[in-house]
Formats: sequence, structure tokens, C-alpha cells
Amino acid sequence: MAQNGIATYVDVMTRALERRGHECVVIAMWPLGENNDPRMRRLRGPRLNGAEKLLRRVRGRIEGEQTFDYNLFGRGIANSLSDADAEKPVDIIEAEESFGLARYCVGASGAKVIVRSHGPHFLVHQGPFERGDRRRVRKEGRAFRDADGVCFPSGALRDAVAAHYGATFPVSAAYPNPIDIPPEAEAWSLDGCDRNTILFVGRFDAVKGADVALKAFERVAENRPGIRLVMAGVDHGLRGPDGEVRKFDEYVRANVPERLRPRIDFLGPVPRNEVPHLRRRALINLTASRYETFPYAVTEALALGAPVVSTATPGLAEYMSDDEDILFAPVRDAETLAWKISSCLEAPERAAQLGAAGRATAERLFSPDAVADQAEAFYGRIASRTPQLGAACS
Repeated sequence: MAQNGIATYVDVMTRALERRGHECVVIAMWPLGENNDPRMRRLRGPRLNGAEKLLRRVRGRIEGEQTFDYNLFGRGIANSLSDADAEKPVDIIEAEESFGLARYCVGASGAKVIVRSHGPHFLVHQGPFERGDRRRVRKEGRAFRDADGVCFPSGALRDAVAAHYGATFPVSAAYPNPIDIPPEAEAWSLDGCDRNTILFVGRFDAVKGADVALKAFERVAENRPGIRLVMAGVDHGLRGPDGEVRKFDEYVRANVPERLRPRIDFLGPVPRNEVPHLRRRALINLTASRYETFPYAVTEALALGAPVVSTATPGLAEYMSDDEDILFAPVRDAETLAWKISSCLEAPERAAQLGAAGRATAERLFSPDAVADQAEAFYGRIASRTPQLGAACS
């Protein structure tokens, strides 16, 4: 499975729904490795006429070959959905909001269309907004408006999207993304961890707060010579005041005291099946995100029973309680984050209690069955809505 929150959601939710007797089809824009899953369908691209081929070439020269072709991908999704529906009628299609492509599902079959928000571009884009970014934001807004229903991993995200687009969302729901709960034998334990290790799993970038995590570690490590920070994730780099993006090595050389650099292990991307081992090895699983729609880096650690110290991003704070099942710090607040980390280092038994409480919360709120209950209830709310018309297929 790809290291991608949307792919994780689709995988876990699909398995949960199938256990309840539902049949699921997954239409993927891009292949995820060598996947022979019979549920998976690749896009069936549209047949382009001469004028369309010419237009694509002209656009490529003007806007660049990497310009995202909404119409091409959208028609391909509609075609694949139409093919699946012809084999066996589709009742409901749930689509992410990315690029607004869910609009092409409307009318491609008799299915009701739900847009599930995972991270709208207006909230998660890094760097300056260019013409293509503004266009994508508009497309995603239309997808939200045109759907039969919309759902979100938190009420905070629903409120943010509604405010940005001036939408009311008369048929909507907010429920968390599901996460597999490992068996007790695979759970984190205080005896099995290294009490001097802090783990950060996430992209090395500003959204994931990699710079905030490094600042917090610097404060924690100053008087603790044995403490180490392990960082695992793709290196997207951090943008400095001069606008230049600096990857991990360059950023650390410029911003972390030399004496502390040898105590930071940057692993880069790590295969998903190796991440649980890293989590069980660390005393503290740290996240420092500036924004999250629903942080798998947190919920996967909670599911293992690992102690978590995190910034209190809005969606996460709806489900977790500071000093009960997690330790929270305000977003961007490296000082408080360091203080919370230190409290775990000074009282590891208390940290273990927090980890056990976090696992219980994950089982109760985020388990596949708990989330599938809410998803089924929402699907039922829109099942009787009148089908919409207007897909672009060829």
C-alpha cells in the first residue's frame, strides 16, 4: 500500500465494508505498484478526436507538458465508472475532492456521488498560489457543490470548507478515517522501547512541522545527552525566509547546533511495514503539524498503544483529550511541545498509561467497524436522492 493517507483510507474502509457484505470497486487514477486486486480498475482514457489532440499539443506548449488535464482524467474516471456500472449496477460512489474530478462521476451511472474530503488544496498547498492552484481550488469547490452528499473526517474540516466556499452542505457528515487496530501482541510496551528515542514520522516539510519538531528536540536534548530523534518520511524540504527550499541536510546544517546533529537520524522514506517497528522502538511518537485533516501519523501510533505528543490540529482535537489519551501542544509552539516531551521522558510509566488510553480511544472511535457504522448510516441518508445528470464520457 502506498504511503498516502487517501490510499490508506480506501484500503481500510473497503475491507471494512466488504466484511459487512458490500461489494466494492476501486477506480485508481494512478497504479499503486504491482496491484492484482480484482477490485481495482484503471482509468479507461477517452478517445480523442483530431481537434482535441491538437488542443492538447497547443496547451502543452503554452502551459507546459506537466499541466494537469482535468478533462482527460475526468472523462477517464467517468468511463471506468460507467464500465463498472454496466457489469453490476453501482449504488454509491465515494470520491476524494482532489482536482474536482468527482464532478465527472455525476451522471456516469445511477450511483449517488459522495465527496469525501481528505485535504482540499486551499488548505494544504505549500508555496505561492499560482494560476493552476487557483483553478484547482475552483474545481474542488464545484465538486463539493455538485455532489449528492459530502463527508469529512472532522467537523472542523467541514466548517473550514463551508466557510471558504460559502457552502451550506445540506447533506453532510463528519466521521473519522478508520485505522486497523493491531492485536495486543503487536502493541507498544514500555519494556520493549528505547526510553531515549523520539520518533517523528512524516514528510520533512512545513505542513508536517518538521522545523517545529527540530526546535522542540533542540530544547529537550540540551540537557539530555542520551536523547535521539529519529525522522522518517519524504524530504520535501523547508522554505526559508529567502524563499529557497532547503532539504534536510542543508536545513539542519543551517539551523541545528552542530553538537546535536549526530543525534538526529534521518531515514527518509520507510516502507509501511517497517514503520510499526519504529513506533514500538520509540518512547515518544511525535507530530508537529501546522495543519492536518486527519493525521494517520497520530492514529497509527495510538492504535499501537504508543505514547503520542502532538500539536493540537483542529480535527484531531475533536477526538482526543490532552493529558488523558494524548499530550497536546498549540500549533507552532515548540516550547510547549518540548515541555510535553520532557514530561514523558521524566515519567515513562505515566507515558505508558497515556499510550494505553490512546489505544482504547482508537479502538472505540477509529476502528474499521466503528467508522463503517457511521459510513453506512450516511450512505443510507442519501440513498433515496434523485440521481443527477451530466457526466462527460467517451
